[in-house]
Amino acid sequence: MNQTPQKTGSGAGHSALIYNIIIIALAIIIVLILSFLYRKNDFFRSLFEGNVTAPTQMASENDIREAAKNVEQINRTATHLSFFILMFILVLQATAFMMAAKVFSALKRSTEAVAIRLKKLENADLFLDLPLYFGLLGTVSSFIVMSFNPNISRLIAYSSTLVGIIFSVILRLVFQYPLKQALITAADEPNGKEAKQ
Repeated sequence: MNQTPQKTGSGAGHSALIYNIIIIALAIIIVLILSFLYRKNDFFRSLFEGNVTAPTQMASENDIREAAKNVEQINRTATHLSFFILMFILVLQATAFMMAAKVFSALKRSTEAVAIRLKKLENADLFLDLPLYFGLLGTVSSFIVMSFNPNISRLIAYSSTLVGIIFSVILRLVFQYPLKQALITAADEPNGKEAKQ
């Protein structure tokens, strides 16, 4: 019975640790960049600000001032909530992209039989769709925010869906398609040679 050696010991743990550190570092970098842009760039911050206005026909000036203060507080809260939802969705999508890249790289380097690698490739389809699922989560979240801030909800919905589509397409074109082609070619070769990629 021909068994392939499995990667064990500190080498596998070391590469997993490095991979986890890269994911955490990427998430921190995304959060820091978006936070910096939110604090320092008026245009970027304006993308998250709503257009809720205070009613102008009230009984007294005190009521108008109080309503304006409440509306301003609602706008500020919705702005921060919207920004953090978008940041969270983008970090999830980047993490999903990195996880998928890791899974497909491991399949590419694997020394298992071609038939087994093809089955594992079929099973890895979930990783191709994760960015889309997280984009859908962003779209659903935007509908929740829509009750407070209609402008930003569209930005969250469009951007999270767009990033999910782009990441999914890149994963399919760059990782899945070339690997699947190489494995199918190797499976069809006489003598059952293994794929070199």
